[in-house]
Amino acid sequence: MNIITATREHATSISKLMLADLHSPPAQFPPKMIAQFREHAKEENILKEFANPAFLSFVATEHGSITAFIAGYTRDATSAVIHYISNTTNDIKKALLNEFINKCKARKINKLITDAFAFMDNNAFYIASGFKPTKKEQIADNLEMI
Repeated sequence: MNIITATREHATSISKLMLADLHSPPAQFPPKMIAQFREHAKEENILKEFANPAFLSFVATEHGSITAFIAGYTRDATSAVIHYISNTTNDIKKALLNEFINKCKARKINKLITDAFAFMDNNAFYIASGFKPTKKEQIADNLEMI
């Protein structure tokens, strides 16, 4: 496995990974939210992300194929946010997260924020990786973002 900086050339693979994650979403997600996620996951919308200078993303490659990715943004000179880490094995997610953290440290970013939903694997992954839940936001009757 190799972790590299994502580029526009990876948009198709990132889109496919996101759409695969959204193929059978957990029932807790409102259909309207899933429709918005699917729209965002389209290749043409992923390509738009690369035009944003604050965009920060890495992909995991194996045998020439993209197997996972992480994506977020620098918010300002000292903070960044992770918006998506593809749902694959924790070892790959950990390697992607470490690359994201190292790039942030190199830029003197000392605050990293992410969000997750309590019922999802990424929530436990982030907590195990040292993230501290700081607030909860009610998204829908049965959906809370941490």
